Amino acid sequence: MIKIYLCKVIKLKTIILLSLIFISLEVYSSAAVKFSDRIEVYSLPNKLKVILLEDKRNPIAISSIWYKVGSSYETKGKTGISHVLEHMMFKGTQKIKAGEFSKIIKKFGGSENAFTGRDFTGYYQKVNKIYLEKCLEMEADRMANLVLKQSDFEKELNVVKEERRLRVDDRPIPKAFEKILQQAFGYNEYGIPIIGTMDDLSNLELDDLQSWYKKFYTPENATLIIAGDIDKVAVKQLIEKYFLPIKNKDFTAKIHQLDNHKTNFDDIILKDSISNPTILISFIQPKFNRDDRLEHYKIDLLLELMDGGSSSRLTKNLVDKKKVALETFISSDTYPMNKNIIAIGAIPRKNISIETLRDEIFLEFKNIVEKGITDKEFESLKSRLSSSSIFKLDSLFGQVMRIGMLESKKIGWETLDYYIDDMNKITKNDLIDTAKKYFIDSDFIFTVIHPNTT
Repeated sequence: MIKIYLCKVIKLKTIILLSLIFISLEVYSSAAVKFSDRIEVYSLPNKLKVILLEDKRNPIAISSIWYKVGSSYETKGKTGISHVLEHMMFKGTQKIKAGEFSKIIKKFGGSENAFTGRDFTGYYQKVNKIYLEKCLEMEADRMANLVLKQSDFEKELNVVKEERRLRVDDRPIPKAFEKILQQAFGYNEYGIPIIGTMDDLSNLELDDLQSWYKKFYTPENATLIIAGDIDKVAVKQLIEKYFLPIKNKDFTAKIHQLDNHKTNFDDIILKDSISNPTILISFIQPKFNRDDRLEHYKIDLLLELMDGGSSSRLTKNLVDKKKVALETFISSDTYPMNKNIIAIGAIPRKNISIETLRDEIFLEFKNIVEKGITDKEFESLKSRLSSSSIFKLDSLFGQVMRIGMLESKKIGWETLDYYIDDMNKITKNDLIDTAKKYFIDSDFIFTVIHPNTT
């Protein structure tokens, strides 16, 4: 399964498992065709939201369904349940035996997978367009008729536990991130690990999954995205044929309420199997508000300025010039539905103290506030970030993933149409104000991971 940790990592590529994606510069631009010109959105009587996206460059179709449920919907004692259920969704129905779903897609020459995030769980199939109907039939079948068996549950639970060991317990930085999030938010929403804690996984029962499935896997809580070389009239008929008969269960949408976070943070000092000491300076990232989205884009631009490549300030000044760091990296959330963490990481060079490296990072932010940003640097920054974002939505899959993410986070795909224009509204002074507000005058969690020499 694809594992989604919803963070954007500018240099540490291993932390993010899905790239950030925006609209294709080659095919579209802010002055040319917009998403709104190619998208059709409607709902079935059972409240299933449907998004149709035409892209006729290749005879390919993607069927993808997104449920508004992920780790932020969980509570202490039941963490990891969304991800475990994602695994169980491939264990069959009365019509389709366990494992047959994937075998059928493979026989078609297609690909399929699933992913769990903080705010959603999603599934997709990418096939030749002639096989789209079978994908819709099977997806609707497991929405309504999943068969959960104890033997399958025990097997998949062990798979998830091993996944946790490999992805978190045996990896110092992901393990440190869990501690950072828990200190900032406790076991509430974004403080809950996507993969769950080992204790909670060990205590999960099949009845827990059955209840979770019945509560959240319902048309009213889902968005179905069909994209590619499609005939909209024919596809609508197929969607109605397979999804309209599915009845809604008793469902109440979750209201995210994590508006506050802890303050007066304690330092986190760890020892682990790591070659070099590593520091993480973690700040609170504001939740994404569609009506105030420029605030989020200002942070994106500032982080790109700080660590967006070989010419970025942290690399140029701390790694190349001052030689106080071997490496720097930044991790931040993509469209956080609630407050999350921005983490700035660095590995000190030999004989450089942890405190010196920390102070040098803060000095870079202070220099932005006190000395400003040159016109050349700013224009290069905006051009680089916009072009990168634009090109990454060239792929059909990239478009589906971005639309699904925005819809599941209750932000809306429409923000894609405004992105370039929004970026052009941001000024150098905006970045200076952002540096002061979120990084200089802000609480932070200081984490040090020392090599375990014992």
